[in-house]
Amino acid sequence: MQLVFALARYFPFGGLERDMLCIARVALERGHGVEVLTGQWDGPRCADVPVEELGLSGITNHGRVWDFARRFQRAMESRPDRVAVGFSKIPGLHAYYAADPCFVDRAHRTRPALYRATLRYRSYARLEQAVFSHAADTQILLIAPAERARFQSAHGTPPERFCAVPPGIDRGRIRPCDAEAVRAVVRRALDAGASEPVLLCVGSGFRTKGLDRSIRAFAALAREQPALLWVVGVGDDASYRRLARELGVGERVRFLGGRDDVARLLWSADVLLHPARAENTGTVLLEALVAGLPVVASSVCGYAPYIAAAGMGSVVEEPDDTAELLRALRAVLATDPALWRARGAAFAAHADVFRGAGRVVDALETRWGSS
Repeated sequence: MQLVFALARYFPFGGLERDMLCIARVALERGHGVEVLTGQWDGPRCADVPVEELGLSGITNHGRVWDFARRFQRAMESRPDRVAVGFSKIPGLHAYYAADPCFVDRAHRTRPALYRATLRYRSYARLEQAVFSHAADTQILLIAPAERARFQSAHGTPPERFCAVPPGIDRGRIRPCDAEAVRAVVRRALDAGASEPVLLCVGSGFRTKGLDRSIRAFAALAREQPALLWVVGVGDDASYRRLARELGVGERVRFLGGRDDVARLLWSADVLLHPARAENTGTVLLEALVAGLPVVASSVCGYAPYIAAAGMGSVVEEPDDTAELLRALRAVLATDPALWRARGAAFAAHADVFRGAGRVVDALETRWGSS
């Protein structure tokens, strides 16, 4: 089977990008051919996964995606027998890895009616329709079960085109035997006391991830006890730094940028705070659970039910309510860390959260294995 993966832009710290590379490596291990075609690749190339950068132009984000779609279709003309697997919503795909929520549904639920008259809305809606329309033939590799009904309602996608796949997080996130030693090293490097509570926020796209909510809840907590907030992610952080200063915690909020050592941070913090405004899945939530780190997250996160099922923290219904977030943080920090580690180990041992990449390749082999 010869696979071509389509991604408009590669960003080195994105969960979608990590999923794509993991799926590519599983396919390569099984003897399949894999090539990634992207409009733009930021960061170092992978030695084991072939990549061709097609170029990307356009003033707006939606314009750049359409530009990539056209370049990708031209590139596929010389690859007629290969299976096109999309990690961006573009026309001409055989399969699509559905890591993003339904754009049309979300626009109708969260935006004013006038938004649907904009070129941005029409452009993204057409891209999504090219994948999910009842007239298309794209197989949907669905990682967020709750989105199935939304895609079907918005586009009339036939149910047989959906293939549900479980999460596929990296086993390297599991808490190791030497986690306490790692914790001590990381905390010294980041000027955190051995017993000082550390809250961790992970994710670029700070507004979507609810970083302003996190800073307000942290400021309320910091008025009660000394604590630190570590922020991992890439983006314009000026307004969030200003908010932290205005709330009197500017020196206690550490912006760490994009990191490739997230596992070590998960083992070194005391709680993952993730009051996202929108989150199709939330891979970092599961990574925290197997790391033995309790989580306080908003209920909109697709993977939030795992938190409750594992007894690993709190799912907040009203994350804009700082008092509710503060109550959840107090409860987590008042619990013996040994309990969280035991529950995290049990979750890692029994939960079906590691097989996602293999199941994606299984689905591709079932339909196109002879290609």
